[in-house]
Amino acid sequence: MITAKHTLTSLIILLLMAVNDLSAQYPCGFDAEMKNSIDNDPAKKIALEKFLNEIQNYNGGDQVLGGGITYIIPIVVHVIHDNGISNISDAQVKDAIRILNEDFQKRNADTSLVVIPFNLNIGNVGVEFRLAAIDPDGNCTNGITHTFSLFTNAGNGPAAKSLICWDTQKYYNIWVVNYLENNGGAVGGYSFLPGTAPANEKEGSIMLNQQFGSIGTSYNIAAARATVTHETGHFLGLYHTFGAHSTAGSSSACSDDDGVSDTPPTIGSVNDECNTSQKSCGPLVDNVQNYMDYSGCPYMFTNGQKNRMIAALNSSAGYRSNLWSANNLIATGVNDGYVIHECAPKAAFYSSQRLFCTSDSVTFYDISYNDSLSTNRTFKWTFEGGISQDTNSKNPVVRYNNPGKYKVKLEVSNSFGSDSVEIEDYIEVYDNSANTYVYFSEGFDDSTFPINSDSSKSWHISSPGNISFVRTTAAYSKGSASLSVDLHTESGCEHTLISPDFDLSAVSSPINFSFDFAYAQENVNSADLLKVYLSEDCGLNWLIKATENTNALKTKEPLTTDFIPTSSEWNNLVVNMNIGAGKPNCRIKIVVEAARGNKLYLDNVLFFHGNVGVSEINENNFSAKVFPNPIVENSVLSIESENIENISVELYDVIGRKISALKPIKTNTTVLNELFPAQEKGIYFLKIINGVEIKTISILF
Repeated sequence: MITAKHTLTSLIILLLMAVNDLSAQYPCGFDAEMKNSIDNDPAKKIALEKFLNEIQNYNGGDQVLGGGITYIIPIVVHVIHDNGISNISDAQVKDAIRILNEDFQKRNADTSLVVIPFNLNIGNVGVEFRLAAIDPDGNCTNGITHTFSLFTNAGNGPAAKSLICWDTQKYYNIWVVNYLENNGGAVGGYSFLPGTAPANEKEGSIMLNQQFGSIGTSYNIAAARATVTHETGHFLGLYHTFGAHSTAGSSSACSDDDGVSDTPPTIGSVNDECNTSQKSCGPLVDNVQNYMDYSGCPYMFTNGQKNRMIAALNSSAGYRSNLWSANNLIATGVNDGYVIHECAPKAAFYSSQRLFCTSDSVTFYDISYNDSLSTNRTFKWTFEGGISQDTNSKNPVVRYNNPGKYKVKLEVSNSFGSDSVEIEDYIEVYDNSANTYVYFSEGFDDSTFPINSDSSKSWHISSPGNISFVRTTAAYSKGSASLSVDLHTESGCEHTLISPDFDLSAVSSPINFSFDFAYAQENVNSADLLKVYLSEDCGLNWLIKATENTNALKTKEPLTTDFIPTSSEWNNLVVNMNIGAGKPNCRIKIVVEAARGNKLYLDNVLFFHGNVGVSEINENNFSAKVFPNPIVENSVLSIESENIENISVELYDVIGRKISALKPIKTNTTVLNELFPAQEKGIYFLKIINGVEIKTISILF
């Protein structure tokens, strides 16, 4: 579902990052990614050895040390966003490329801050990066793409790269996301050395929008601004200054080597420190102001690093030598003399809601790109099943009166051309005239789940990628199946399960929502969350009703193998939904916020009228209590009545089926498990009859 919530989610992530990291940027993930690639693919190890041998033997003569700009690299920036502030502006992208060019051409003003003796050895690499003007299909482009995906918050680099990539033989691809991690830890970006990207990755660099450029979402401190320069250094063959196999701050780095003779041995900087007098590995001062360190004052490359990058540009590894070839510059529109002109727009849109009830209205938003706003776009919207008086405006409002799934089409034009996008089943409208009653159960036993033959009882599942809630028969707390979601490879993603519509207009409190769950962490650092929401308006707005962290969720200790719960490894959660009383269009949403846990299972979902807890009836000298409740081995039914001999009880399940025959009560205190032994887990209703009145208590076995 696409709502203003995504904007809020992005903002919260940015604020949390800003609070924690204005003094310490997320580090580079290069070391871990390179190790994983080389360790897991022998072919990549061979490719690395070939590349290192090639650049070691490269001899460009005096031309290498020349100061002129020789190498032009076509570049494309892919902005991966969630329709919030992660959809950074083209201005921020262009600002980042400006910084990249200044750093690689020794035009950055902060070179004046470089200390002796390194101020005499600042390398002008002689590379100019130009945003592509021709895309892989030969069309006009501004070299910036904008792609909607919740993967921007997932931390999953390969997943984000899989969304869009231009030919890596012709373009230097940069992906910009909202959150990134490897090996379970947050990182600011990463690249691979030429030719070493693993099969499920792409050649290029990926980084956070908070560490990209100096405006917009950027932190705008030195380390943030230099992230694109740092990662491009890796893309062109550089290791960190603290060595090819060491981590920053490790004493082992002193015996490691980055392959560059004029960068002194160093353990590197940590936490964005800037100790320009640091001598961590002997008598020589560390080059802490180097772009390939982790310091808070990155201002320079050395001439040795320059020579290594030029050698990489003349290598066939990763097609680096093809990037700046004359034919490729012409093919990508970055050659000298190419006349840059305005492009036709690329159509894109989103809506304020995608799931809602009949007669509700939704606002659509144009987020087309590839042209400037000054080109006077025109719009033509087509809303299957929708009613709008505004089909030629930028942000039309549309009403849907009938249930169903509907496609949406946007055609956007300017004087340079047009483009259109059409998405099938983009809008789903619920039928709120056939709501289910409050006594509702879902055990996931029907193999057609989430679709129900009665459409009013169908569910909706939403996840950012291929990983989602799935029905499984491998484990269950009741019946023959449950619902599970695999959290091993996910982080930052939200997996959402939305209930059918409930008509509570004639229902008073108490109202409760209950389900069984089983969960294990992958390790003690896993921090998955489960949240339960209630909507009183058919899903337009949501109120959070419960938040369960890993401590509340875990029903087994951490394990790295797939968690498959036994019958004893389940727990139950009951959530008060009284706020929905009297409302005709209520929905419940379960959201799992993934943070690299193991697997989480759900089963035995119940929505019912009645309390669960210590329940009491006290009227006309006739009272009853059940405690403890939920039921344990010694839970009792306690009754006070003037005539105990006339009292009997019956047990019903949550949908009103009688579970037991009428049982007489002979004493004031009776053990429940003796009355009703071997009940399956779930919500039941205990009817207490005294010959005149019938009272009901909700109990949880």
